[in-house]
Amino acid sequence: MKIKEIMHGTTMVKCPMSISDIAKLMSEKDIGSVLTEKDGCVMVVTERDILRKVVALDKDPKKTKVSDIMTKCAHTIDSNSDVFEASDIFNKCHIRRLPVTEKEKIIGMVTARDVAKSLIYLGLKADITKRSIYVGRDYR
Repeated sequence: MKIKEIMHGTTMVKCPMSISDIAKLMSEKDIGSVLTEKDGCVMVVTERDILRKVVALDKDPKKTKVSDIMTKCAHTIDSNSDVFEASDIFNKCHIRRLPVTEKEKIIGMVTARDVAKSLIYLGLKADITKRSIYVGRDYR
């Protein structure tokens, strides 16, 4: 299964936005992260960043800017990559989100949860196929 089959859209924001505005946007869109760019690098702000870097430190979310808490996305994955490759990246790098690229342009986002669901599906599909062959039925 390819990443492009399980990825979802992503939301890009401008650096001058406040954390308060970002949190509202994330709530409205029911998303857990947004992307931005700085000096040609893709940066991410997650719900966890907001909790740990703003709320837990009693910072004012109206005065704190995206650029104050964003983190560089050290890894991306091509849309034609296999879900197993994404799983390896998530496990080795201890991250939860990967921007998806096509021709070096970001076209979406894939999460560890997305990949886990697809791997469970692939495992169940393989198990059903194996069992159906054993009992003489073809459920493919």
